[in-house]
Amino acid sequence: MLVQIALTLVLLTGSSLLFRTIQNLWAVNPGFDARDVMIFQVGLSPSVTNTASRERTAYQQLVERIRQIPGVQAADITALVPLGQGANEGPFWIGAHQPASLAEIPRATYYAVGPDYLRTMEIPLLHGRFMTRADNVNSEPVVVMDSLLARSYFPDRDAVGQSVTFPHWGAARNVAVRIVGVVGHVEQYGLDGPHGQKPQIYYSFYQLPDEAVPSFGREVMLAVRTPLAVTTVMPAIKRAVYEAGTDQPIYNIQTMHDVLSSSMGRQRFPTFLLVAFAGLALVLAAVGTYGLISYSTSQRLHEIGIRMALGANQQIVLRMIMGQGVRLALIGVAIGTFAALLLAPTLPSFSHLLYGIQATDPLTFVGTAFLLTSTAIVACYVPARRAARLDPMIALRNE
Repeated sequence: MLVQIALTLVLLTGSSLLFRTIQNLWAVNPGFDARDVMIFQVGLSPSVTNTASRERTAYQQLVERIRQIPGVQAADITALVPLGQGANEGPFWIGAHQPASLAEIPRATYYAVGPDYLRTMEIPLLHGRFMTRADNVNSEPVVVMDSLLARSYFPDRDAVGQSVTFPHWGAARNVAVRIVGVVGHVEQYGLDGPHGQKPQIYYSFYQLPDEAVPSFGREVMLAVRTPLAVTTVMPAIKRAVYEAGTDQPIYNIQTMHDVLSSSMGRQRFPTFLLVAFAGLALVLAAVGTYGLISYSTSQRLHEIGIRMALGANQQIVLRMIMGQGVRLALIGVAIGTFAALLLAPTLPSFSHLLYGIQATDPLTFVGTAFLLTSTAIVACYVPARRAARLDPMIALRNE
């Protein structure tokens, strides 16, 4: 029974730590408002993607039709969704002078977006302006950067109005682009930041050079902010899409809440397994404690009868039987606590799953020890109560 209780406590502790990790992850601010946002992709008809200009126009018209749907508050396109397991990183440098060494060239996460994407996702504007529809292929190229990049490279001056250089902008090389705004940082690779934070740069999809549009067009998703349920608004969205051609499939439909939830998959699956095994172990520990105390009590019936004949009342017998079970439970809890304290910090694969909590969190250990001890007390109470109510004459006749 001691080993059973100890193993149960180890499992309970592990599952509790992971459960609290998921709670902590849900409390993380991802940098945008995921409520009421759905995303999906549209396979544009080949007849509108044969040239870059027609593809740009097709997306502009599609977004405009979706915005006209009753209940839709905002909508636009993006080639990269936060926490969506995608990546688009590239080099950049501040100003016009290229660093002498390749190792010195910083990298950022790039987002090709529509002018209203940042508003749709409610990514906060900290300074300057968002991109507009006037920022197109015929105007000066501009970007919006995140607060991490602004703090890192413009610590003592205003980033708005400065320039950042892209080594590759279509066929052109070392193109200087003006910064027009600074927005909040978005968690792109996970709420727990497993890959570290990288600077982020937003530029307009409609300013992409013609040769770059096809490659980005295949990744484009539409983000729609609406309080309506997906099943309610999707028929109207389909009508808006099919208005330009019925050969345009809609696929990969998700809500940003689903995307947030999926980003925790690294922690969610082991949590489910540990909770299942811990629950089963807790039941088995309770049954084992009950069986052991019941058997022990049946072997001590004659002793119990003598004690009661000499004046021991029900309360004394009850405390005696339960004390035996509680002592065993406490020894098992102590062994399990020691094992959990020894194992949790030394298992990298487990420690790396935790976020916002230490593997030796005292509150978790106290809580699981209390739960297991309480379960043992309840399991001991039934046979102890039965023994306390036993008739002394029956107990004395038992040999």
